[in-house]
Amino acid sequence: MACRRALLGYYLFRQNKSGDWNACPLHLSKIIFRHRIIERHFHKQRALLKRCDFGFLFDIDGVIVRGRKPLPFAKEAFSLLTENKKFKIPTLFVTNAGNSLRSRKAQQLSEWLEVEVSEEQVVLSHSPLKMFRQFHDKHVLVSGQGPIAEIAANIGFKRVTTVEQLAQHYPELDKMDHSRRKAAPCAFEEYYPRIDAIILFGEPVRWETPLQLIMDVLLTNGKPSDDFFGTPYPHIPILACNTDLLWMSEFKVPR
Repeated sequence: MACRRALLGYYLFRQNKSGDWNACPLHLSKIIFRHRIIERHFHKQRALLKRCDFGFLFDIDGVIVRGRKPLPFAKEAFSLLTENKKFKIPTLFVTNAGNSLRSRKAQQLSEWLEVEVSEEQVVLSHSPLKMFRQFHDKHVLVSGQGPIAEIAANIGFKRVTTVEQLAQHYPELDKMDHSRRKAAPCAFEEYYPRIDAIILFGEPVRWETPLQLIMDVLLTNGKPSDDFFGTPYPHIPILACNTDLLWMSEFKVPR
């Protein structure tokens, strides 16, 4: 507005000298139009200068925290990337952990670093399974710990069975834990829907039962009630999100 008023003043000044009242309005409109183009171009360039053409990807375990303790200077480092606890530079957090929800991991990071980390900034090892839509309608067996059924549902899987649920339907498969040898309420095994794929979100708390049942599912091509005639090839798909068996915690030696 200030520039337009200056142009108008300049126009009136020239108008009094020349006395040409017919050509000046058109001339003034051209000046104002050119000014608007220059002004828009200036604001556009200023906005582009404020945008970042780079970002950061941070691993979590062993880089930001060890176990549940933030590493020294982690908070100080992230204070350089934030203003009022909000990120000034595009930042993502990636981890091969797969036993938690993205929202929970974002909450943990916010508490550890004392900044605002959103769910969209967190990429877990199972996050790419959102793109595996060809499996979302299939019956899948999931293994891991934590809220794995909820994790699978959030990713997009609609027919989910956990290892614990499978052991309940097939009590004869799990012979490791004597306390869990319970008779089935009815002979439902042969009617149980075939498993189409197996998802490994991460390490289970107890290894013996998941290993046994996963092998049974693979050897029977997804139907543990069927007789075993040999190793099927190719076997049903296995989607292994995290195959890393080593993890760095507070202890000096990897777990």
